[in-house]
Amino acid sequence: MSQLEDINTLPTEAVELLEAVGYLNSHDLQQADAEELSAELTKANDVFSIMLDTPSAEVVEEWKNIVAAHNPSHPPKETSKQDAVSVDGEGEESDPVAPEDGEVNEQDEEEDEENDAHAIDLDPALVNFEEDPEVQEMLQISPEAVQLDPSLIRRHKLAVADIPEGILLTQCQGEVEINVMTTARLAKAQRRESELKRTGLMVSRIRDFDAANSGEHHVKPLEKGKPREAVAASDDLNVGVNPDSRRFVRGVLHPDPMSVRISAFFSVLVELMLVGNLIGIPWLLIHEHLSGNSMFWWVIGLSSGLLLSALCYAFWGISARCRVCGQRQFAPKKCLKNKKAHHIPVIGYIFPTALHAMFFKWFYCTYCGTAVRLKK
Repeated sequence: MSQLEDINTLPTEAVELLEAVGYLNSHDLQQADAEELSAELTKANDVFSIMLDTPSAEVVEEWKNIVAAHNPSHPPKETSKQDAVSVDGEGEESDPVAPEDGEVNEQDEEEDEENDAHAIDLDPALVNFEEDPEVQEMLQISPEAVQLDPSLIRRHKLAVADIPEGILLTQCQGEVEINVMTTARLAKAQRRESELKRTGLMVSRIRDFDAANSGEHHVKPLEKGKPREAVAASDDLNVGVNPDSRRFVRGVLHPDPMSVRISAFFSVLVELMLVGNLIGIPWLLIHEHLSGNSMFWWVIGLSSGLLLSALCYAFWGISARCRVCGQRQFAPKKCLKNKKAHHIPVIGYIFPTALHAMFFKWFYCTYCGTAVRLKK
């Protein structure tokens, strides 16, 4: 049993038209009735316009003879009257010769083998995905397939080969990727689709003309959402404090206020120790020269304090960052600063910003100017 497309003597248009009505192999074509098949091909050709001339019953018989010649071991099921009855020269019909018993048994065995081979639909090597519970759940909620409109096929000039072949879940061979959509995913998709739809006309909002023309209009205020802790301060934070005062805590809440306080402390400490060493060590050396008393350990103590505070500043002092822009607040950086930044001439920006954060629990960012608070 061969495929129709493998028969070279059969016209290509005939193969496409036969495949359009479901005849794919030579066995199916030989078993078909010529008149019925011609009617089916006429309807299919009117839709797909594959052949210029509609095939008649005689043309179908020619195709069957071509297929029979290509497959001599499988003769057509229906034989013509001319083959069944032989006419002699005198015009008298001769009786058909009855086949012997051996020949009948051989033909029956061949037909049984052919029918058995054709009756096998399921292959043990194929996989039946419909036995999977998830696939069964998907099939229950899946929409039904809609037949493709013939006018759409004709308008887009689609051939039979352009239409993809459906995959039977009961007979899958090889690696088949199936995207199973369960009820939860389908409900989520339907909910998302319903959110995109318009609400339509709300009857509850319709008013009559008397209510619209009256001067009394009651507008229900919108409900306030839950205040965000990072933006809105607590109610008892600034009770009795003047909003213009520096003690009025404002700004967005820093996610780690304790680290900012520690960084501010070591920033102030290292600057105080630096000033103390610059002033104290020369004064101690002068005092030792004038009085004769040894000031060695005092000088060592001031130097050790400066070194220790510098190490603490290097580890914890420069780690504090702004909540908004992410810049380091207590690290020196040569760039333009915001006009709201805390600044003292000659001293700079780091020392006043650290002092303000320690004593008033909030500060302005040196770079973006955002107010950042360290207290809820």
